[in-house]
Amino acid sequence: MSRYRMNSGFLGAATAAIMSFSMINAAQAAETLRMLMPWNQTSAGNIAVGDFLMKTIEKDTGGEIKIQKFDNGVVPPFEQLEPVMSGVFDLHYTNPAYHAGDTVVGQIMDTVVADAEKRHSSGLWDMIDKAYQKRNLKLIAAGPSTGFQFLLRSDLSADGTLLGMKIRSNPAYDGTIRALGGAPVQLPVNEVYTAMEKGLIDGTAFPVHGVVSAKMGEISKVQVRPTFGQGTALVVMNLDKWNKLSPDLQKKMLLAGRHFEEQCLKVVADIAAADEAALVKQGAALKMLTPDAAKKINVYYNQAIWDQTIKNGGAEAEALVKFVKDNNLVYTGPAS
Repeated sequence: MSRYRMNSGFLGAATAAIMSFSMINAAQAAETLRMLMPWNQTSAGNIAVGDFLMKTIEKDTGGEIKIQKFDNGVVPPFEQLEPVMSGVFDLHYTNPAYHAGDTVVGQIMDTVVADAEKRHSSGLWDMIDKAYQKRNLKLIAAGPSTGFQFLLRSDLSADGTLLGMKIRSNPAYDGTIRALGGAPVQLPVNEVYTAMEKGLIDGTAFPVHGVVSAKMGEISKVQVRPTFGQGTALVVMNLDKWNKLSPDLQKKMLLAGRHFEEQCLKVVADIAAADEAALVKQGAALKMLTPDAAKKINVYYNQAIWDQTIKNGGAEAEALVKFVKDNNLVYTGPAS
């Protein structure tokens, strides 16, 4: 009996030692990926989504992959795709608009239904993946994000649109602003606050989330509704680095990407709702466009994106746009 107890005790101690040794080895074997993103702490929503991405990857890979994060203080936002393509960084969390100068294919996802299952089962996700692989990048995730809004210094025009107003823009917003009677003004994001404060512009197109961290409530008197379009939380990986991962780890990474796609919208939507309420509390009223403009605003936005991507992306982008239309994948507004 005593011998059995001694052997059991020895076995338990040995098992504990083996488990401890295995855990140490696993920790030592964990691979750290260098992730680049175009936002810093002034963009609370995007930072929260980036942190959620990191946790999701580390969880779904069982700790085999760790993430080291780098922001726009290391590489300017619109110059970040090339360092990932060349392998200086391994992973990239971004919005496709930031690399439209290199490729526009990802931006087409801004016009696609938010349903992750439809994006995958239709074959569209694989098409976008193949397009990025031509650029030495592997698509990990293309999740939906919140959409966009117009913030104004004062009220809508007398006809309930942006008629005659100068609105800060970028190419993704230009067509929507013009369709609503406004004049797009190209300005870097870091100049928007001062330009609105001084009255150089009448308002700005802006993501629905991030308005509080950007202090837009200090200069905005109106939040125009409805919101329009949707962003894309894009995650790509250097293809050479991807090919060096084991098949098992690749499978886990794609699982993490799918989980991210299914849940990332809620992370930022909660922040967007809180931001809207905070601006209302600061005195920024919610004002509706005319019924006709409200009905058409997503049509305006989608068409502007399609025109831009086809112009800059040629036959590749045209084929993707056609696929989205033909397969009933067009985003028409938030699900009711």
